[in-house]
Amino acid sequence: MSSPKYIPMDLAFEHYAHVKQDLNSFEYAKICAEMSNPRYSTVTEAEGLDLYMKGELLVPDKVRVVWMHDVERPNDNLLARRMAEMEHSFGFRSSFNIRVICAIDEEWRQDLLKIAELGDHDIEYQHEDLVITQGDQKAGLESFRKNIAYLRTFFPKISVAFGHGVYKSGIDSAALFRTNGEYDQHLLDECGLPKYGEFYFFMNHLRKELGNRFRHVSEGTNCYGGDDFVAELKKCREGDVMFFLQHPTWWSSNYDFDDLKRVMRKSVFFH
Repeated sequence: MSSPKYIPMDLAFEHYAHVKQDLNSFEYAKICAEMSNPRYSTVTEAEGLDLYMKGELLVPDKVRVVWMHDVERPNDNLLARRMAEMEHSFGFRSSFNIRVICAIDEEWRQDLLKIAELGDHDIEYQHEDLVITQGDQKAGLESFRKNIAYLRTFFPKISVAFGHGVYKSGIDSAALFRTNGEYDQHLLDECGLPKYGEFYFFMNHLRKELGNRFRHVSEGTNCYGGDDFVAELKKCREGDVMFFLQHPTWWSSNYDFDDLKRVMRKSVFFH
């Protein structure tokens, strides 16, 4: 199967594709150390969904953490691999949601394949097919089927999908699976996804069902660096469910996290 050909609607792509970097291991180790506390029970996306369908997602005496990473750009692949290796050394499992652009080049794929070879992490599909097709849902669904089939030639265990937030496009990727504004399971079925297999769908469902027992934390909720994420973990109570999301992009060894916080929280460019 030939690789998809398109240019991501991401103005930062050319910049990030050439940055030389590695994981800020000192910062990321803070998260792994906190997660080692037995009060947390971590699972991948596929495991979390399976446990929910069995009625076993909630753990009364622990915080259930569905641990995820959105791999946004090819240059993030190495950072993702380093995260996976550190988590593996601590005995954790997590999910890595990859965009097609991160896997279309053989050299770029190597770090992602190394993650899969660890044997305890999930590789899942971070889709943006509705953006690729400029809002055409029928074409977007066909693009989704083509792209997930392509990714499965390298990562055959891909089972769920997570919409990529291409905010500059003005298009909501997760709307690919909605009819009249509501998530439509028939559309997921047509694309070979399980019930609630689009994770924004699952997240919205859990938020309605669990109320304040459900939490979603990421850099998008103003967390940067290990201390911020650790503080959010500590706020959780036993019996809560947390969707815990990192973007490898923001964990580069090139960043000073105090500077990153200042820029991301105060700069007009990001607001």
